[in-house]
Amino acid sequence: MVKVRVPASTSNLGSGFDCFGMALQIYLTVKMEIHPPGLEICVHGEGCAEISTSTDNLIYLAAKRVFEQSRQQLPPLKIKIENEIPILRGLGSSGAATVAGLLCGNALAGAKIESGQILQLANEIEGTPENAAASLLGGATINCVDGSKVICKRMAVDENLKAVLCIPDTTVSTHAARAVLPKMVAYQDAVYNLQRSALLAHALISGDYQSIRTAMDDRLHQPYRKHLIPGYKEFVEAGYQNNAFGVCISGSGSAVLALTNDEIADNVAGAWEALRVHLNLPGKILISGFDNKGAQITTANGR
Repeated sequence: MVKVRVPASTSNLGSGFDCFGMALQIYLTVKMEIHPPGLEICVHGEGCAEISTSTDNLIYLAAKRVFEQSRQQLPPLKIKIENEIPILRGLGSSGAATVAGLLCGNALAGAKIESGQILQLANEIEGTPENAAASLLGGATINCVDGSKVICKRMAVDENLKAVLCIPDTTVSTHAARAVLPKMVAYQDAVYNLQRSALLAHALISGDYQSIRTAMDDRLHQPYRKHLIPGYKEFVEAGYQNNAFGVCISGSGSAVLALTNDEIADNVAGAWEALRVHLNLPGKILISGFDNKGAQITTANGR
């Protein structure tokens, strides 16, 4: 038997579209073992009604990919899933599931695939690497795809940095969020984002959090997606009125993220909860730390 705990993630961070990812202290836990009677998948927690218990389950498919990679036949499996990550909210649920399946499959197959190749496989499954990279490695990651190769650079996140999340009951699929994006963008908008994503990397590395508001401003995706997010304009305004470092759509939504610290987080969360009630928006407000450990795996013998 193998057990893995994988953190959720937030991605993009405004200007860092399809580049930045950060691991959150919200977790998916998966236990997987060979099960001769046949496939059995049990799901508890967030999204249990939406998560498949059949052969199209993403964790199962990721494990299958590892067995195929190592030219082994996939045995019948028993998979137990305990999920804290809201689904279709821009918090990396599919990236975490992919990483969990790949790591469990790697352990059960004895394939000894290293983390770089795990990330490569995750990118092939996911289509973009930033959520899977953060879930696999923890901390904050900067990701680049060069042809078929994923280049990922990781940095630790300051333990005082906190995420305040507005997680509405409304979902946004990645497909829907991609569909609203333009096919072409203005040259000056591309330059605008290049400048700010570079500044964002510096701010996260150096701890220059006063630059984050400017650094997270974006012209490539959020102007086209914000209408998909209930109350987005109001949450941005309330976040900055309560001294959030930066506010953005988490991933492709529907969650909204505010970067804060211990001193600011409660004020932002309180203001957002009051606003959520005022807007009659079903959902929840959550404060999360950032995970610097990444995916943690144990086998039956404790290794």
